[in-house]
Amino acid sequence: MPRLIVLQKNGSAKQVNVRGTPFVIGRADSSDLVLDNPLVSRSHAVFETVGETMTIRDLQSHNGTYVNGERQQTVALNNGDEIKLGSYHIRYLADGGPIAAAEALRLVTIPGKLADIDLLKLGVKS
Repeated sequence: MPRLIVLQKNGSAKQVNVRGTPFVIGRADSSDLVLDNPLVSRSHAVFETVGETMTIRDLQSHNGTYVNGERQQTVALNNGDEIKLGSYHIRYLADGGPIAAAEALRLVTIPGKLADIDLLKLGVKS
């Protein structure tokens, strides 16, 4: 099951399972993942499954959706991709079990796509 590691405002990392799609991220209470920040739109972005591929699509947000540092409208995600919505940093992991809190924090604060060596150490499939 795909997971997101979210760097929270207090500096801790939260792990969220993407149990099904569409999976909406935004400021609205109705979102699947609520991000409380004025730079995040009410309905900011949505994770969708296209065949076997997970994608993220920006929902015409004001501040945009960034994947590995580039603003994207719709993009297929790869294991270890870094997503930025407003001031939130999110790491996309395609598969694998929960990670220790310290390791999750380390992973979400590394800029850009994770190296294969990091993913292998975690036992996360590429």
